[in-house]
Amino acid sequence: MKNIICFLFLILIGCDKSECGKNVNTENSAAKKVSYNDFLRSVKNKSETEKKNYFFTFINYDVPNYWMGTPWSFNGTTRNPQQESIACGYFVTNTLSDFGFNINRTYLAQQASSVMIKKLCKDIQHFTKRQDLEHYILKKNKNQVYIVGLDFHTGFITRENKDIYFIHSSYIKSKGVVKELTATSQALNASKTFMIGTLNY
Repeated sequence: MKNIICFLFLILIGCDKSECGKNVNTENSAAKKVSYNDFLRSVKNKSETEKKNYFFTFINYDVPNYWMGTPWSFNGTTRNPQQESIACGYFVTNTLSDFGFNINRTYLAQQASSVMIKKLCKDIQHFTKRQDLEHYILKKNKNQVYIVGLDFHTGFITRENKDIYFIHSSYIKSKGVVKELTATSQALNASKTFMIGTLNY
């Protein structure tokens, strides 16, 4: 009886039989159902109001879903997740350009992160302790996207409830694009300075 129910359920949802009974992360699998180019076309087709409301979801969920694990290299410039490699600055500017920001992505990617932050962000702050950075973010509204500049690195910061994440192309062991808690991020905690700005579409 259980097998019949499972079979009927599979027919209804169109999933692979091997997935029956497993916990599937629908948030990840939903983004993976279409190619990155098709996904970007769907983003482009959104109205400006829709894009403003969607921007946090794009950076916090969809970008990691597609880009996670794409390797880091100092000269990485790929426009396609999971292909070749991506440097930290290009990860930021390429994904913003993909969303629809009208920016000189190559120029900004090659500059110090402070140049990018001053060009793209408002409410720019400086900190010397990670904890002070986190306290600042926790006092701000949720669903904000930030760009952070470190001593020699850059990436996005987002907040989900009380959890604060660093989304970046990590040079640590060249592991590439990751979404990790700020409290345990090796790259973030290795920095002595933190420059952060609020990014709005």
